[in-house]
Amino acid sequence: MKIEFLESFDHYLTLPREQAYNEFMDSKNLGILRVMIMVFASIMSIAMIINIAVHQTFNFSHVFTLLYVFALVWLIVFYKKIFNLSNIRRSVIVLLLMQLLMFAVVDMTYPEDPAETEEVSEKKESKSEQKSGEQKKDDKEKPDDKKDEGTSLTIKTGGNDSYEEYIIFFAIMLMIFKLPRQQMLQLFAIGFSVPLLLGFFTNDTVSWAKTLPNTIFGLILFAIAFSNERSRQKKFFEHYDFQYRKNFESIRMKRELNYARDIQLSMLPKGEAVINGVGIAGVSLPASEVGGDYFDYFRISDHETGVFICDVSGHGVASRLMLSALRGSMHLILDDTSNPKIVVEKLNKMIRKTQSRKMFVTAVLAIIDTNENKCRLYNAGHLPPYRISGETGEIFRIKKHGIALGAMGTVDKTDSDNLVTFDFKKNDKIILYTDGVNEAMNNVRDEYGLDNLELFLNANSTRSAKELLDGIVTDVKKFCGASVQRDDLSLLIIERL
Repeated sequence: MKIEFLESFDHYLTLPREQAYNEFMDSKNLGILRVMIMVFASIMSIAMIINIAVHQTFNFSHVFTLLYVFALVWLIVFYKKIFNLSNIRRSVIVLLLMQLLMFAVVDMTYPEDPAETEEVSEKKESKSEQKSGEQKKDDKEKPDDKKDEGTSLTIKTGGNDSYEEYIIFFAIMLMIFKLPRQQMLQLFAIGFSVPLLLGFFTNDTVSWAKTLPNTIFGLILFAIAFSNERSRQKKFFEHYDFQYRKNFESIRMKRELNYARDIQLSMLPKGEAVINGVGIAGVSLPASEVGGDYFDYFRISDHETGVFICDVSGHGVASRLMLSALRGSMHLILDDTSNPKIVVEKLNKMIRKTQSRKMFVTAVLAIIDTNENKCRLYNAGHLPPYRISGETGEIFRIKKHGIALGAMGTVDKTDSDNLVTFDFKKNDKIILYTDGVNEAMNNVRDEYGLDNLELFLNANSTRSAKELLDGIVTDVKKFCGASVQRDDLSLLIIERL
């Protein structure tokens, strides 16, 4: 048996063997289930149309079938919203059981064929001939009554229908879907016992000429499906072990990077906050395992709020360590002073002393004073922030900036132009972002750019901070389409409430 490993196997190597195998099979089932829902809907629809055309009547079995087909079509339309890797296995089991139930309900409520009814009636008449002639006459009239039933609901009993075809159906489904052996056994036990019980309780006699071959054939198919699952699991584990030995070091590093990424994301503050009458909305979307972007906000005093965003050069563990140092230093420095320029100077010294190789950080620090309705902003080599006026809706780009942190030994204290102070009144907003926004690319390698960002801000300047944040992220993703992004995307929007 051959297994196609079409997708990258790296992800599965970071998981335990059993979990990796289950996820790999579930990803296959996710595609198979959609196809089978379409197949079931098509088969049931075609069968219903043919039966209506042949019998020239619309009965209760057709009603059940029509409702079931509508349900299947609904599942197809909303497939991506309903099914995912976390529920696919349960969904497969539910669908198979529902299909079995549907077969049984339709078969039991479908109008009896006149020829079969007459044959069963004749057998009953031959037995009743030994009784009274009047009883024989009553038995002969029963078939005519059934022929005139119309669309009334009738549960068929006493015939010789064979339900063992359901065993074959279940065995074929187990060959198609990729399920663990334990669930295969449970499903087949249901698919094996239910048809036999239906035949036992609804038929007068058991037709061994039909029952035995169908049952044996179903058991053979199940044995093949069970054997295929053993072989499939063995092949996967062999490939898993080979790739694990081959890429042990890279797997170990990937796991460590995943752990570091989780720690980094846990360092970020909540996406929404209100501090001293200042509304804050932020998001950070790493493009790699461990990104170089970081944002934070601080309650400095009853009337002062600090907001910080930065981008460390490079990616990986080194960037993660630098971000940890920046976060700790920022909290300590703000305990002593809220002067943006002094804070930036101390951060620069820390970076110069701790870095073991050339590394720099672009950053923006803004201190908002709600008593004075002012914002003091220092840009250390970062992208220009935007300010939106709450009164006029005008967009202002704050272009002044200094040198990136770590690039030089000291921050030029005489360059007062790098510190910008401006009014920050009710409904005013500040937009801070990293290069993952403006450098986001589409499939033809066009960048989103500051022009698109400014167009969006101009068209949506009256939105709240959270609405503006979500809108920008959506607009960037829409521009990029399915293109994989190479840089982290971080966005921070501050609004005076």
